Amino acid sequence: MATTTGEALISHYQALQKPWKVTQQEASYGKLVIPTGNSQLPFHRWFHLKEAYSSQLLAQLFTDSGYSGEGRFSVFDPFSGSGTTALSAVDLATTASSSVTVAGIERNPFIWELSQAKLQGRVRGRDYVNDFEAAFDEVDRHFRLPGGVKCEIPRQSTLQNDKYFPKKNVEDLVAIRTSIDAVSDGPIRSMLRVALASSVEACGRLRRDGRALRYEPSRRPRPAWEVFAERSALILQDLSITEPTSSVANIALGDGRGEYPAIKGTSDCDWIVFSPPYPNNIDYTEVYKTEAWILGCYKSAEDMRAQRLLTVRSHPSVRFNRQYSFEGSAHASAVEEIIRPILRAVPDDRYKAGRLELIKGYADDMLTTLQSCRRAVAHHGKLAFVVGNSAHGAGEASFVIAADILMGALAELVGWRVADVRVARHLKRRTGDLLRESVVLLEPI
Repeated sequence: MATTTGEALISHYQALQKPWKVTQQEASYGKLVIPTGNSQLPFHRWFHLKEAYSSQLLAQLFTDSGYSGEGRFSVFDPFSGSGTTALSAVDLATTASSSVTVAGIERNPFIWELSQAKLQGRVRGRDYVNDFEAAFDEVDRHFRLPGGVKCEIPRQSTLQNDKYFPKKNVEDLVAIRTSIDAVSDGPIRSMLRVALASSVEACGRLRRDGRALRYEPSRRPRPAWEVFAERSALILQDLSITEPTSSVANIALGDGRGEYPAIKGTSDCDWIVFSPPYPNNIDYTEVYKTEAWILGCYKSAEDMRAQRLLTVRSHPSVRFNRQYSFEGSAHASAVEEIIRPILRAVPDDRYKAGRLELIKGYADDMLTTLQSCRRAVAHHGKLAFVVGNSAHGAGEASFVIAADILMGALAELVGWRVADVRVARHLKRRTGDLLRESVVLLEPI
């Protein structure tokens, strides 16, 4: 009897992962691949990034690998996001009475400023208290100037829709940002801007819900200054209780797929830990657009589209560059062999072109990332990535992009060995052993 496309794809994934150690570790990792506990912790709580993982993940990785973190060590994250890896590394170094060199890269301008501000605050702590208090008072004075602060309301449809955001709140949010930019600079300015960004959702009737912003008509928007003052007080509290450290840390605004030579701390890294965008159709530029627009990261729809085109090819929301570096590389045949069964499983419907581009683009981006990481890791170093697999299509035409297996197979092409695939949890929304979120541990060979 002929094998169906779906069965052939499952057999392909099983063959790829067969030589690897695959362990079911829901008990120890299930709550670590989501942001469990982060909302209660200093610095981590400055902004809720739903896609983050737990601040305790790095500690678990160290423990399971027998890594003490004593002496000076280095950690790198090419997809820094909200800075969980970097903050956790500084926390671990402080606990071990050692120090760490932390480097990271983030492509989204708002999320980059968020992670950099949190990290600088964690490293310097109390050193920033007086300057932060003085800057907040100056923002308050500037915001309340007679006649008001002159500012331009963003030309963005969501923020201009009074059903989503009261006009007065948008005007005040932008006026606060204008005041912050006028009276502060450096890390203090970024911390105040983070306080502002974390105020945006409470000022409207939209709620971030994974893939999109959801309209909640029953929500009562709060006044912008009231929320901003609360968020600023929270930041000040965290700075006040934190001793300065000897750690060195920096998050760069750039491309995590390969700009490493320009980033201090990415040579001979002891640990590389990251979570790339999952190939699940979520456009993070869209999900966090209101914060980015309020902060002035985009001035026009063209700016936002340009940002989308700079991101990992993990979704078909835009038509990305259809040039694939692997096609002209020594790995071309091997990559094509890995992705061919996935491409063949794509149903012939109106989404086919976008899905084919997603699969090829994602494989290309992850291969480039893993190759760059291999050049950055120490000979004794380790790499761990968190990634979730995703189902596409419906019914008999559905198929799975098993990102953990795909990335592991690509890693083996560029000088890594898959040491362990730690299955953290199976996704409840759908069934199937391959629909899971995993922590994959790589070692250089």
